[in-house]
Amino acid sequence: METEIPLMQKNPGKYFSTVEVDPVTGEYVVQVPEWIISEFGWYEGTQLNLEVDGDSILITELKD
Repeated sequence: METEIPLMQKNPGKYFSTVEVDPVTGEYVVQVPEWIISEFGWYEGTQLNLEVDGDSILITELKD
């Protein structure tokens, strides 16, 4: 069995994701690619602010 380490793409231009529903909680989930998390230095537990601006969603880190 071959084990391959996935390559992390940094800013590939466009990234498409689908909206999924968690079968346990019923919450909607959208995956954020690892390169975005790394680019902003986010980690598990980082609090994010989501804002709707027209047809776009802005995601920013919540600052104290």
